[in-house]
Amino acid sequence: MTAMSLSSIQLDAFVAVARENHFSRAAVKLNITQSALSQRILNLEQEIGSALFVRDTAGIRLTDLGQRLLRFCESKEKLETEFLTNLNVDVKSLRGLVRVAGFSTITRSKILPILSKLIAQHPNLDLELRSEELRVLPGLLTSGATDFIFSNRPLEKQGIENHLVGYEENVLIEATRGGRPEIYLDYDEHDDTTFEFFKAQGRKVPAFKRGFVDDIELLAAAVQQGVGRAVMPMHLVKDLKGIKVVSGFKMMKTPIYLSYYAQAFYTELQKTLINCLSDLSD
Repeated sequence: MTAMSLSSIQLDAFVAVARENHFSRAAVKLNITQSALSQRILNLEQEIGSALFVRDTAGIRLTDLGQRLLRFCESKEKLETEFLTNLNVDVKSLRGLVRVAGFSTITRSKILPILSKLIAQHPNLDLELRSEELRVLPGLLTSGATDFIFSNRPLEKQGIENHLVGYEENVLIEATRGGRPEIYLDYDEHDDTTFEFFKAQGRKVPAFKRGFVDDIELLAAAVQQGVGRAVMPMHLVKDLKGIKVVSGFKMMKTPIYLSYYAQAFYTELQKTLINCLSDLSD
């Protein structure tokens, strides 16, 4: 039985639409008419036997199969690029695009130092580092907007590898002088850090007033200036002046997970990234 072979022309059309999220822009990028592009996508869907895009009033989006095919195409593209790049250059020098996303309390303090060290060793690397809310991170990975995410829980989805790479030790802090102990600061109304901290104490969650500061550095500064209390990782506040840890509360340990899609083959860059990002312990 002859194995199915997908047309590279059709796959290129698919990738262009998936990345542009728009048929007419993808057609311009490929220098073909929109009708020709649509026909290539239709032929590919017929060959596979399933839809790759959902078309509705909001625009287009990838189906689950479309997301799988995009990951395949991107993996194939990275392997080909690595092979061709290394034909005539030093294979010890890594090249390519590093795409990583994490939550705010670790992106600058833990992830960036690792990546900056890697880039110093391999100056031809390009970087896309994003700091996002925890609830946003899974969608970035599954949509193909990034290759690696750091979150506080494993992403339970078929095909995704999850590795426990460290912990954050969260404490309750307040200003050393003055302040408003009745106010507790979080990022926004969806941030449940303060609630989780009180639950971790093994006692009833008390009623408290909330304030919101949507930036990790501003949050620490707000506590310093007496705006309210906040639950923050110890590694971010241990050296800050004007802040003290509130006594009588246990430290809350929060796990850090590295998540990415498993592949049959990894580029040297991907293998290096997995290795160096797999330990965020201090």
